[in-house]
Amino acid sequence: MEDNVLVEDDDDIEISNGKEVPFNDSNVGVRVASFFHRHGLRLLQRDEATGKSNVRALASLCVLVIVSVLNQADRWVLAVVLPYGMRCPHGTNGTCSNTTVAPFSGACLDSDGCINMDDTGQGLLTGTAFTAVYVVAGIPLGWLADKKSRVLVLVAGLTIWSLMCFCTAFVHDFWALLLLRMGLGLGEASCNPVAYALISDYFLPQNRATALAVFTIGIYVGGSVGYVCGALNHYICWRWTFRILGICGFVMIPVVLLVIREPKHQQEELVGKSKKESYTIKETVIYLATCWPYLMLLLAGSVRNLPGYALGGWLPTFFSLDLKEPGSVYGRNAAIVVLLGGCLGAILGGYIADRVGKRRREGRSYVIAVSQMLAAPAIIGTLLASNAHLSYFMLFLAYVTAETWIGPATAMVQDICMPAIRSQASAIYIAVITLLGGQGPLVVASFLESGNLSLFDKCFHGVRNALLFTVPTFYAVSAVLFVLVGLVMRHHLAKQSDSERAYLSVNNTDSSTV
Repeated sequence: MEDNVLVEDDDDIEISNGKEVPFNDSNVGVRVASFFHRHGLRLLQRDEATGKSNVRALASLCVLVIVSVLNQADRWVLAVVLPYGMRCPHGTNGTCSNTTVAPFSGACLDSDGCINMDDTGQGLLTGTAFTAVYVVAGIPLGWLADKKSRVLVLVAGLTIWSLMCFCTAFVHDFWALLLLRMGLGLGEASCNPVAYALISDYFLPQNRATALAVFTIGIYVGGSVGYVCGALNHYICWRWTFRILGICGFVMIPVVLLVIREPKHQQEELVGKSKKESYTIKETVIYLATCWPYLMLLLAGSVRNLPGYALGGWLPTFFSLDLKEPGSVYGRNAAIVVLLGGCLGAILGGYIADRVGKRRREGRSYVIAVSQMLAAPAIIGTLLASNAHLSYFMLFLAYVTAETWIGPATAMVQDICMPAIRSQASAIYIAVITLLGGQGPLVVASFLESGNLSLFDKCFHGVRNALLFTVPTFYAVSAVLFVLVGLVMRHHLAKQSDSERAYLSVNNTDSSTV
């Protein structure tokens, strides 16, 4: 069968049977696409109506990655600046055993003021306050994205969360900050469900985990931006950090509108399933509630997400108290570790999962399980290291192994669900794993507030011990659950009819549509 890989609209250029027809040297999009083709990574979707490929997919993916960077940076910068100037050094009590905040090291003037809060307040701000609204808003926004323009839903969310981030620069009270964090959750709830659905329609199933893994790079780049902001907090006031991030979000709004277009839904419905164009929230919930692989994936993803939020909320405080790292040093080093380790882990996870998934669709789940078992000893080494340099190295290993899971797990959600409900299914998936996983910072805070001074006295490795009790344990439990997800998927696929399996086989092998 002829393998027509790429046809560019403007220049009528074709790459056929692996041979390139000369094209305009200035056409960067075609060059990039042909590069992917030559190296065996065929990501572009062909438009069956015109017979031409949508090169815009690559540009759209790049813009979505940038939006994801801002999404994550706005979310996690708070956890970084809290122990380095935003939270008052001594809370309201003034003793070490009642605070987990290092001495003030920021550049704010006294008139700018810090914000008083206890450990539970810090856990609420970095976890529950954000995730509660994120969950409530995510499902209806996912339904709206399936019914209306996904691009406009994304732009509306970007506008809201950028505004909330910008307004954080002017807050002086804990409760006002809490409300702004809730507003941030409302805006950011639109990002991932819309992006997952757009990417799934831009790219074909056999490369979907890789494409989604590329998108998840934004998580680690955004986390690195947050840590860099923590480093800058030694030189500029944390209020300017929020102003700058908010302005960057406003700048991206016209870029999103200009670059991203609504792709046509890929028609991947299995034989015997409804081909309705859209489903109500009730219909979607009923369908997903009877899909055991999806339900098991919700449980496994929730357990895995909990240690991620716990580390995001309390790791800066651990380095500040236990390893005595200054904010500027920690921010710089953590940014490098998160950027390199997280990106490497995400790309490796997507690549390995796609390779394994071509032979056995449930194999992606086993890839995740193995990676989480490897991550548990690495994070233990991070927390027990005798010095900061060793701790950073072990943290890098932990990120490379632990962060392989997001792309493959997200691809499994897309594989399980029909195109007409992908945004809703993604929104429910994100809502559930965020609601449960987002309690991670509060779980750590509950250990610190437990009154067990022999283990959780903050002056004597209390934060370290709380993280040791929480993070590696949930890594290991999630590994077991992902093995169960794979077994359930295998049983589910075995029950499908011969025609359904034939359909899946066609959609997981190369054909004339790339």
